[in-house]
Amino acid sequence: MKNNDSVNSLPVYLPSDLAVLFLYAFVFLLSTYPLILHFSSIMPGNGGDSYLMAWFFWEFYRSVFILHKWPFFTNLVYYPHGVPLYVTTSMPLNSIFASAIYYFTKNLILAYNIIFFIAFMLNAYFAYLLAEDTVRNKTASFFAGLIFALSPMLIEQARWGDINIWSAYGIPLYIMFFNRLYKNPNLKNALFAAGGLFLATYAGFYEFTAMLLLYSVFFLIYNFLKNPVLNKKYIKYLIIMASVFIIASSPILIPSFYYVYIKKGILNFNPSLFWAKAYSATLVNFFIPPFFDRLLLPLTKHIYFNGIWNIMYRGANSLDFLGYIPLFFFIYALFRIGQKSGKPDMKTGGVNGLQENAKEIKFYAFAFLFFALMALSPLMHIINNIRVFDPFVYILDRLPVIKDVQESGRYMIIGFLFFGIVCAHGIKLFMERVSGRLKSGQIIKPAAKQAAIFIIISVIFIGTLAGCLPVPFIMIHKKLSRGVYILKREPFGAVLTVPFMQGGFKMYEQTVYQKPMPGGYVIRYGFHDLYKKYLPERFYDLKGVHYNGNGINQIVINRLGNPSNLAENFKYFKNLNLKYIVFLKGQLDWIYKEHNKPLVNKIYKFLKANPKKAQIIYNSRSMLFIKLTYKK
Repeated sequence: MKNNDSVNSLPVYLPSDLAVLFLYAFVFLLSTYPLILHFSSIMPGNGGDSYLMAWFFWEFYRSVFILHKWPFFTNLVYYPHGVPLYVTTSMPLNSIFASAIYYFTKNLILAYNIIFFIAFMLNAYFAYLLAEDTVRNKTASFFAGLIFALSPMLIEQARWGDINIWSAYGIPLYIMFFNRLYKNPNLKNALFAAGGLFLATYAGFYEFTAMLLLYSVFFLIYNFLKNPVLNKKYIKYLIIMASVFIIASSPILIPSFYYVYIKKGILNFNPSLFWAKAYSATLVNFFIPPFFDRLLLPLTKHIYFNGIWNIMYRGANSLDFLGYIPLFFFIYALFRIGQKSGKPDMKTGGVNGLQENAKEIKFYAFAFLFFALMALSPLMHIINNIRVFDPFVYILDRLPVIKDVQESGRYMIIGFLFFGIVCAHGIKLFMERVSGRLKSGQIIKPAAKQAAIFIIISVIFIGTLAGCLPVPFIMIHKKLSRGVYILKREPFGAVLTVPFMQGGFKMYEQTVYQKPMPGGYVIRYGFHDLYKKYLPERFYDLKGVHYNGNGINQIVINRLGNPSNLAENFKYFKNLNLKYIVFLKGQLDWIYKEHNKPLVNKIYKFLKANPKKAQIIYNSRSMLFIKLTYKK
C-alpha cells in the first residue's frame, strides 16, 4: 500500500479518496437513520421547510419541463399578481438536478432525498479536500470533513428542512481555490474559485455569498499585513475570478439586483437589527451538546429541560457544540502550532515546509475565532440576553451585503469548517507523536503498532460522532388528504386555504392539485402593493415581520375566508378568480378565536343560503372543500 502521508506520519487507513467517500456515505446512513428505510416516501426533518423546498423543486420542473418557460417567475402563489423567484430559497442548481430526477422518477420525495444525500457527501468531501491541502494527511483530513458535514448548525437546518443551507459545499470549494489563487495566481484557480462561489450562492443561499465575501476580505487583510506588497498578477486573476462569477450569475444576479434595489415594493432584502441580535450564537452552547444528540443528552438534559431550556436554546442558530474530542485536538494543535522542531515534511519541503504548514493552521485558527465572534452577533452572547461588546453590531448593520445575513448565528457554518481543519491538524500531530512513542519503545511489533493506532483512530471517530449524532433523525410525514386528489380533477381556478398558517405543507399540496393560490409562503417577499389593487386591506394580515419598513415574509388573507362573513365577502372572490375554498376545520380557532363547531355551522349556513353560488366537493372530519360559481 502506497503511503501518501508525510514520512513520519501514522499508517494510512484511508488510502484513497474513494475510501473517504465510502466512509462518508456510511456516516450519512448512520446519522440520518431511519431515513434509508423510507428513502422514496418520507423527507427528513420536522416538516418545517422541507415541504416548501420540495415545492420549489416542483415549480422549477413545471416551468422548465411542462410550460417551457423561464423558471423564476410564478403566479401559482400570490395569485393573480404573481411574484419573481430570484431572491428566494429556490436554489436553481439544486432545482435543476432535482427536476431531472423527478422527470424520470415522478417522485418528488425521492428527488429531495437524493439531493439531501448528495449535499451531505459534497459538504464532507470538499471540506476534506480543503483540509488535505494544509494538513496533508488523508486520515486526519477525513475528520475535518466529518466535523463540517455533521456540525450541529447544519444538522439543525436539515432538521428544519432548509436544504439550501444544508447545501454548503460551495463554501469549502471556494475557499480552497481562493487560497490556492493567492499562492499560485493562474486561470485554473481563478475559474474554480468562481465556480465555488457560484455553487455556494445558487446551490446554497445568498447568505453564503456574504460570508465568503467577508472571508475574502479577512484573508486579504491578514496576508497583506504579513506581506504588504501588491502582486499585479494576483490582482489580475482576482478580477478574472470576480468577473467570471458575475457573468455566469448574470441571468439571476441582475434581475435580483433590479427587484431589490431598483424596483422596490415587491422584495425587501434588508433585515432589521433586531434579528441580528435575536438569531445569534450563544457562547455557552459551544460547550453543551445539542438537545437532538440522543447519546449525550442524558448528561445535559437538566440544562435544556429543567427550566433553563429557554435561556440556552435560541433556535437553529445556537446549536454550536464543538464536541469534546474535537475541542481537545483543537487545543492540542494550538499548543503545538508554534513548535519548529519535528521531522521534515517531504511534501512541504522539510523544516521550512513545516513552518509554512504551521502558519496556515494559525491562519485557520484566527479565521475560526473571527467567524465565531461574527456568529455571536458579534455581541458575545453568553446566555440569551446576557451579552457584551454591543457597539460592533451597529457598525455591521451598516455594511452592504454583510448586513443582509439576518441570522448572524449562521456564520458558525463557516466557523465549523475552520475549526475542523485545525482539529485535523491536531489529530495528525497527536497520532504522529503516539506512533513515534510506539516505535521508540522497540517492544511492540509493527503489526501490533498498527492495530493500536487503528484502535485510537476508531475511538476518535466514535467520540467525534457521539458529539453530534442526531439518531434517530427526525422525520415527520404529513399525509396528503384524499380531498387534494379530488381537487386535482376539478376545473382551473384559484384555491384559498383557510386558515393559511405559515408553513410549506400548504405549498406542497399544490404540487398535487396544481392550481394557483392567493397569498402564499415564499421566503424573502415583502407585502408592499401586491394586493392593494385587488382587495381592501382589511382582508389580509401581515405575518413574520422580519425586515425594515413594512416588509414581511407572508401574506395571510384568512379574513377573506372568514366563515362569519362569507356572504359579504363573496363579491371579492371574483376579483381573485377564486374558485375553491379549503376550510381546515381543526385549525379555524387558531385565527378566529371562536369555537370550531359554530364556525363550521356558519359555513354550512352560507352553503344552504347560496346553493347556486357554492357547493361541497369534499367533506371530512378535518377538511371542507367548497366550489364557487359566478354568474356570467
